[in-house]
Amino acid sequence: MEYYSLLLINKGIMSLGIDIGKYSIKIIELERREDSIEITNSGIISTFNDLKLYSLDKISSSQIVASIQDLLQQMNIKPKKVKKIISSLSGSNVDARQISILDMPDNELILSLELEAKKHLPLDGTDAIIDYHHLGKDSRELDKINLILTTTTKNKIKNHAEILKNSGFKPGVFDVDSIAISNLYQFSYDLPESGADVILDIGHSSTSLIVWGKNSSFFTREIEISGHHIIQALSRENDIDYEVANTKIKELGINAFTPKESNKSENIIAIEQRTIYNDLIDEMRKTLRFYMKNNNQSFFNNFYISGGSSVAPGLNEFIASSLNVKVCPLNPFQKIKKPENLQNSEQYCIAIGLALRGLE
Repeated sequence: MEYYSLLLINKGIMSLGIDIGKYSIKIIELERREDSIEITNSGIISTFNDLKLYSLDKISSSQIVASIQDLLQQMNIKPKKVKKIISSLSGSNVDARQISILDMPDNELILSLELEAKKHLPLDGTDAIIDYHHLGKDSRELDKINLILTTTTKNKIKNHAEILKNSGFKPGVFDVDSIAISNLYQFSYDLPESGADVILDIGHSSTSLIVWGKNSSFFTREIEISGHHIIQALSRENDIDYEVANTKIKELGINAFTPKESNKSENIIAIEQRTIYNDLIDEMRKTLRFYMKNNNQSFFNNFYISGGSSVAPGLNEFIASSLNVKVCPLNPFQKIKKPENLQNSEQYCIAIGLALRGLE
């Protein structure tokens, strides 16, 4: 098994974060200026010109590379001149979790973590690649330490690196989506002293639920319901193409699933109308119950929502009413200056979290 650093921290004053999705590519360039951090360049581009033909499973690496190159040209970025680039991995072959393990020398620790990693990651025939980040002593067991263990496969790393190289970059730091979101959250907000905060990042092809508190363990889970699955469900139920379904979700949000004669002005789905959004709530509820059971009945404070598919009208209110919680958008600009023309900040959260990594 090979050891590879995913969580290496670079030092510097400029950093570029690139969020390579299957629906769109997002790039954020951050610069540290004295005591402030500013967005100096930003951009987004779709990977498909014709959404009627969109297929999550048929997107090729060459399509993604072409989209990245087009976006770089629009942003006037020359990739070979970029010194600090941070990108992220996502999907089923990536795992990030907090573990408690006996304190031991690094060479012994790596061997133990390699064995631990095999328990959690479905391998693809290539070696597992791990990294870890120290969180400190375990307060309940003094001979143990808490770590965030990140695992992927050599094949996943190789494919990701090839996309960056073919786009003109020299591959830099590889992060994972959930860690990037967690970095942005921790930079922007204070970890709660008691209980935990919850972040739901709804992307187009994947959704991450993250739970964390100062005295509550870090936890993340991939939920197999994302923007793509929601659009697909509406497309099937109404016999409409992908592009029309996508437009309806953007315009009507959760009410896109309500029959026309039942549409109401308020963004609430009738009790008898069960949709894929109810399935998302069920997965959230199941995950949060699991977390509570394994963390001494820890309670939840703030619920934040992010990601490009999180802006569907009525979704915040639907989650809030279903789980009896208050839901707020994760604001990536709490401590970062942004251009006035930057729209839909929720979709840039991962890219900003990645770019922040290069400034540490």
